[in-house]
Amino acid sequence: MIYTSMLRTLTLALLLAPCVVPSALAASEAHVRLVYDTVRAKFVDFNAYCQLEEGQRRQAVLQIIMSLVSQRKISDPFATGSQAGSRLRGDCGLQTGAVDAASVRWTASAASLSFDSEQRSFGFFTTVASLGNRIYTPEGKGPFPAVVLNHTIGGLSQHLQVQAKLLLDAGFAVMVVDSYGPRNIRPGAILFPAEVARDAYDALAHLNKQPYIDRQRIYQAGYSLGALASALLASPEGAQVFKSTARFRATVGHYGSCTVQDRPSSPRLEMLTADSDRPILMLMAELDIEAPPQLCFPLLEQMKAAGKEVDWHIYPGTTHGWDKAENNGYVYRAADGRTMTYRYDAATTRNASERMISFFNGYR
Repeated sequence: MIYTSMLRTLTLALLLAPCVVPSALAASEAHVRLVYDTVRAKFVDFNAYCQLEEGQRRQAVLQIIMSLVSQRKISDPFATGSQAGSRLRGDCGLQTGAVDAASVRWTASAASLSFDSEQRSFGFFTTVASLGNRIYTPEGKGPFPAVVLNHTIGGLSQHLQVQAKLLLDAGFAVMVVDSYGPRNIRPGAILFPAEVARDAYDALAHLNKQPYIDRQRIYQAGYSLGALASALLASPEGAQVFKSTARFRATVGHYGSCTVQDRPSSPRLEMLTADSDRPILMLMAELDIEAPPQLCFPLLEQMKAAGKEVDWHIYPGTTHGWDKAENNGYVYRAADGRTMTYRYDAATTRNASERMISFFNGYR
């Protein structure tokens, strides 16, 4: 539903890399000490922590920060984590260096999800909650093409039930991945796009094992946070990092963006990159300040000119979350103080779904 916490934590991830922590950051000493002490308590033999690779140390700290945020024990993960990380690096005697944004692009530390294998039918008693991590198929024996749906930072919501039904009616099996519920993560809490991408790869591996699924036609569609994962999944790098032998045939991102950036002065973390080798469709909103379409240009145009299978459409006069009737009227406030009111748009919702289905059917 909102990017603010995630944007700040992605920036935090960059600052947990070996670099000089900006002096302007201020955090509660008690919160900094809580993160610091929790890490030291987890690693009784602190030398074992110091001897970890940089990425492993970063993931260990981020996992603790995510847990403390979800428990509402710290209020500013950005400044708190940056200062705690700096102290821990100092204790290890580590020198500072340059920030490597690419090194945190694939940060993922949450426990893996499990998925149900039963072939289910969508019916009158199907609820949003019952969709999570289960496979629903159209009438018939299959094998069916399939779509993995990844949710917004708000978690499972009514709009996904609508989208799942549309895809089923179009002949696709559907798996709605719930990245929050099984992990006891509160909707709206922090989850990295790479975590969602890894969950999508795990769902893909699970679908590949089902005899009623067409393995050559498994697609992914993401919404907001899930759309950032759609961009990541277009790159072959993620499959290598997460050791996935399979790839999605194509992906579609709904009101996502190509880059994550809290504010102009913050580090940028690229979601879509020029090495992408899978078809991707980016559906974006002109008035979106949460996932600004401007951050996708000129990259999309350059990729198109280079022969990449990329496409996009920007809906004029439309805001983030155009298909979420349940969030109509929600006011999003950006880090710089600007605001945007979510507006449900039935026509845009219908057109975006039609474009998604047509795009998938174009890659058989």
